Amino acid sequence: MAPSLPAPPSCAGHPGAAAGWRCEHCEALLCPACVETRRAGTVEYSVCVRCQGTANVLLRHRSHRSLAARLPGALRFPFTAPGLQALAAVVIVLTVLRMAVVGIVIIAVLPLTLALGVFWAAFFALVRSAARGDAEPEGPGFTDLVRDNLVPGLMGLCVSGGVFLPALVRAWGLLESASPDEVLKRVTHPVDTLSAPVFWADPLFWGLAVLGLLWLPWALLVAAMSRSVFAALNPLRALACIRAVGRDSRVVTAVFLLLALLHGGLHQVAEAVLGLPIVIVPRLIAEALTCLVPFAAANVLGLVLFVHGDALGYLPARDHLEPTLGDTAPQRGPVALRESQAEPEAPAPDAAGVEAQVAELGAAVEARDVAKALALYGALHVLPRLKLLPSHHLFIGQAAAVEGDFPLSVKALEAAADTAPEEPTAPRALVLLARVQGEKLGNTVRAEELYRYIVHRYPDTDAARFAHARLPPAA
Repeated sequence: MAPSLPAPPSCAGHPGAAAGWRCEHCEALLCPACVETRRAGTVEYSVCVRCQGTANVLLRHRSHRSLAARLPGALRFPFTAPGLQALAAVVIVLTVLRMAVVGIVIIAVLPLTLALGVFWAAFFALVRSAARGDAEPEGPGFTDLVRDNLVPGLMGLCVSGGVFLPALVRAWGLLESASPDEVLKRVTHPVDTLSAPVFWADPLFWGLAVLGLLWLPWALLVAAMSRSVFAALNPLRALACIRAVGRDSRVVTAVFLLLALLHGGLHQVAEAVLGLPIVIVPRLIAEALTCLVPFAAANVLGLVLFVHGDALGYLPARDHLEPTLGDTAPQRGPVALRESQAEPEAPAPDAAGVEAQVAELGAAVEARDVAKALALYGALHVLPRLKLLPSHHLFIGQAAAVEGDFPLSVKALEAAADTAPEEPTAPRALVLLARVQGEKLGNTVRAEELYRYIVHRYPDTDAARFAHARLPPAA
């Protein structure tokens, strides 16, 4: 029985409701009824309805929902719409390549090699997609024959063959010598080969085979993380993974043993289907049957990385945090524009008045008079961005962030970047904007977008290096 996990904290004002935010000012825990979403330009942020302080989203580790509870979704993946699409694409390619295999060994090597690469490239792509929690799995690129086909195929073959190498050596010793054509048949029809009576009476072979089967999921997991055959076949790495995953390692091992039994049964059915006197269709069905279990297994391994990736060293800990209340939003939305304009607005200043305000604001910035600069900047009805220096916008953005006025900080930093995108102030403003969005407003998605833009737009700068360090590693 899995240990009970602590319940989410309760709201300070509604003890019966779960809290999903914490006020930065009064430090109260808040439920959706105690939080209001406000809008400043294109930016939305949350505030406490009591003290109007910024409400930060409470986060918790993904493991709050156990791996066992998530397993049914991973095992159902081959039968979902994205899973069926990926399965159909791989099955069609494998069918075409396997139909190109003829009896001559030399000619058969090329299509078998390509088929092997397609299968393992799809397998590792599914693992990495599931590790990110993507609803739509990525497909292998296949833009580079060596990198996208031969390397994954070789890695998958070496890892899956390496864990069973002791059993394979024992099996080879039990089999009689054979011609090259018979060897090819043994490789392409492993179920028929292992059903030979000579294997059933040899407990050493089966003991080695079970040992390899227990090792296989952890070797494949290390291969997906490190993309190294040597690391994957290091038994110490497998033991380290088992220790890091903890109790869930037993669940993963049990699931893989059941999947192995199912895979063997489906192989038998596929061999029977191939005997049907129909063109192409039996081959398609057989390939689909033999790919079902690997697709499910890939999603199980990806689920292990999704839940325990930080303990395994695959992703930083911050990437395994999610909102305590999931997608639940505050009950109070941003005030409609017409409602926010209920009070009559003061008339906008004339051109001379604007010039005077801009000059006064510039003087306050130069004098580092934060209070006066913030008051003047916020009082302008229509911000004359082109009349203020980018450094002045940047100063206001920094000062507003320090004072806790994050909507004003966002507004000023956006202006600093938009006013003069080619100036050195632009990347600095964007870095500060990303930090405000992610660290103060809890908008991590927007922050990551900004960091990626900085890396793309301003490469080889200190800002780009800082942004790159804040981005999650590419999968």
